[in-house]
Amino acid sequence: MDRDYDYEVDRDPPNVEPIEHQIRLDFMFGGAIRRDQLLGDYNPWSYKAETPATHPWRGVKQKPRGLDYAEASCDVWIREEEMFYEHADDDTVLVDAPAYLAARIREASEQSDPHEAVRKVRKDREKWYQELIPGANLRQILKESSYGSLIEKCIGPTPDANHLLEHNTFVGMVLVDDDTNSDAIAREHDLDSVYVLHESALSHANTDEPVALADYGIELPAPVLVGEYDSGSQYPFIPWGDALTCSCPYKQSAPFRVMCKHELLASIVCGDHDSIFIPLTRGIHVPHRARRFVSPEIAVSHQPQTARGHPSP
Repeated sequence: MDRDYDYEVDRDPPNVEPIEHQIRLDFMFGGAIRRDQLLGDYNPWSYKAETPATHPWRGVKQKPRGLDYAEASCDVWIREEEMFYEHADDDTVLVDAPAYLAARIREASEQSDPHEAVRKVRKDREKWYQELIPGANLRQILKESSYGSLIEKCIGPTPDANHLLEHNTFVGMVLVDDDTNSDAIAREHDLDSVYVLHESALSHANTDEPVALADYGIELPAPVLVGEYDSGSQYPFIPWGDALTCSCPYKQSAPFRVMCKHELLASIVCGDHDSIFIPLTRGIHVPHRARRFVSPEIAVSHQPQTARGHPSP
């Protein structure tokens, strides 16, 4: 079964940004998030990195440790990527750049004014790290109306993995298309028919702009991990590149978003289990590739830091 999700780094370059892996690790190291750390009324589009008055978690409300680490990771990447703009025409340097950034820089270098085009790429990239990731993405999911909806029924002021998994589960399923008889597939592979489901029955297929596993190159039938959440939704985690991506509309509808509330919950659960694999709560066995939440290569090299650049305690 693992061969169905075979992945070789040298053959298949990762198309999940390194910062996305690192932010997952940052929240894994950051631990559980307290209810009183979640934001209430907060407009993410009012956030400006250089304007302290727009920053939440001022005064008595304490910032989640994972977010502190994530912001530090963003700052590190801004500095590490400087060399790629300075050597935009040198492929021996760009080979070490994140895949998407390298493609953007190469494209900019072919414009009529390459210097200005590369400068715009850099400006857009820095805005992503400084404002869009921390302000328009991470703070938005750290709201009572977002991540808070997944922990409403959990006991305790700081729900840990055990409490989270009492109301949110990760289920191994085989998904099939509408033209396939799910009962026949269950009989053929000697599976409990409860865990063989038409993809169209899940929440991601019933949104305004639905994403399908086929959009990520996965042919059905396919064994995948499906998140069933306290909010009533069911979203599969789709193997992509060297990680997983949630199929929910929040994550899929805007390319700048590196995390959704479901991936945040998975990060906290994985951190409590001290594993880069999302645990299987129930259901059928799924390939390890379909549960690997973070790139092993980045997991062994990333050290979460505080905002001042010091290693985490």
